[in-house]
Amino acid sequence: MRRFQFRLERFLELRRWKERECEIALAKVLGECLVLERRIADIAVEVSASFFTVFTTGGAVDIGTMARRELYVLRLAQERERTEATLAEKRVELEEVRAKYVEAARARKVLDKLKERRADDYYERQLDEEFKTVDEINTAAQSRRDVTAPAGA
Repeated sequence: MRRFQFRLERFLELRRWKERECEIALAKVLGECLVLERRIADIAVEVSASFFTVFTTGGAVDIGTMARRELYVLRLAQERERTEATLAEKRVELEEVRAKYVEAARARKVLDKLKERRADDYYERQLDEEFKTVDEINTAAQSRRDVTAPAGA
């Protein structure tokens, strides 16, 4: 039995390639989102850690250290806001890339299903042809036996 050859195999390979490219782009954007989320969490940890800083030196309250800590906390708050804004943009981009990936996967799956159905049809026809060939051989052999057999035997 001959092996099945799908005529649209090149298109299927192109769609697989496009799906893979979309998957890579999705992973890249998702990774960027995770990095931004991790940075926001790190900022929160830094802010909470800064509250436990001791402001006394030799029993007196150090106003300079308190002022520097306050400026540091303000800078962290600004950085967190910028990071959250960037994260919001990346999430929008993530949804766009995810939609492209889903579309590419759907297009590939359509051709995969078509290939599968065509292969099933092909092998079914091949089995039918094989059965017909065997049946014709048996019929021809039987008719040869009938012709060569003596009459009345």
